[in-house]
Amino acid sequence: MENRDNNLKNGFEGYPEFAEKIVNMLTDGRISKAIPEDKIRKIRRVVITGNGDSYSAALATREFNSRMFMNRDYHALRCIDVARHFVYPTEHPEETLVIVISVSGGGSRVTEAMKRATMKGCTTLAITGHPESRMAAEAQHILKIEIDPPKPGTPYTPANQTKSYFTALLTTIMFGAYAGILLGTFTSEKLDALKKEIVDYVRNVCSSSVLDRVDDQMYELAKTWKDYLGFGFVGGGSDFSTAYFGVAKFFELNGSLNCLNDSEDWCHIDYFQKDRDKIGTIFVASKNCASFSRTVESIASAKKSGRNVLVVSDAGKEEFYEGVEVVTLPATEHDYVNPIMNFIPLFMLGNYIALLRNYPYFGGTGDDNPLFSQSGNINTIKSSKIVIVD
Repeated sequence: MENRDNNLKNGFEGYPEFAEKIVNMLTDGRISKAIPEDKIRKIRRVVITGNGDSYSAALATREFNSRMFMNRDYHALRCIDVARHFVYPTEHPEETLVIVISVSGGGSRVTEAMKRATMKGCTTLAITGHPESRMAAEAQHILKIEIDPPKPGTPYTPANQTKSYFTALLTTIMFGAYAGILLGTFTSEKLDALKKEIVDYVRNVCSSSVLDRVDDQMYELAKTWKDYLGFGFVGGGSDFSTAYFGVAKFFELNGSLNCLNDSEDWCHIDYFQKDRDKIGTIFVASKNCASFSRTVESIASAKKSGRNVLVVSDAGKEEFYEGVEVVTLPATEHDYVNPIMNFIPLFMLGNYIALLRNYPYFGGTGDDNPLFSQSGNINTIKSSKIVIVD
């Protein structure tokens, strides 16, 4: 592929400015206008949900926000569970905060989840880019996600497809930090340090030297991996959210067969797949993640069993079993900051596999692709019947 398409790499170069804008925009005053302080102080239970990229953001912020809502129940749940299966408390339901993340706010399930929670008497918050959406209309409170549109005249970059996740993640973690200050589990000084850590991390990962190196490495790997039967994604803790996001992007980018698991359960289930030499197995392994040692063991098992292994990490090759491919990213202090950026190698790899396969994004985004189009009632994300269960 001569003169390969670098619009993805070039698009990520604008992320440091974007990150700084978001974290500085989400001030205490802005968040308190979205949901009053007295309501947050009364919360005893949090349920957060979303679909697709939004669910990835819920997973990515789970550990940090659990600390912010310390000694309170914190659940990051599938949207279908929140909409149909979660058992809400009947005593003091207003002490349960239900957060639904959806950039579009147009899906049936997120609307249903929000409507059910509101009807149950819970305190409800929509994190969305569209306050006028039908999901947001069911919420008591709205925190708007701000996503900058592409600048006029700039070439299209697939990096735009990660902005909703990136922005939802930053918005949710900033909300958690604000709640932590109100609840006494965080401080304004720590919030300033968190903002700096986030912006510095994004700036370090999105430096030209790092992006050039990672882009070259993922392109070379894609030349071989484009012919594989499928791909497996593995991670633990905050790294699991990156693995989840990687799976989602591989489905969208190249329509591949993919598996997802954590670094413990992978050893019980995915480990026994056949045709292992025809599967690309990707581990996300950050050194500051509590499950790092178990992920290192699982990586060794994968390589010893004949798999092709890629490790996304802030650690060097010497930390892992000999022969695995390691793409190394700059480190950051806290594990809950890693998902903000460590998805980039996965997205680059998936994008190059798609280009080498000549596969269009989503298999095509026009009306001629019934899987993507709303016509033909195959894709029922927006048309699914809304049912409110007791």
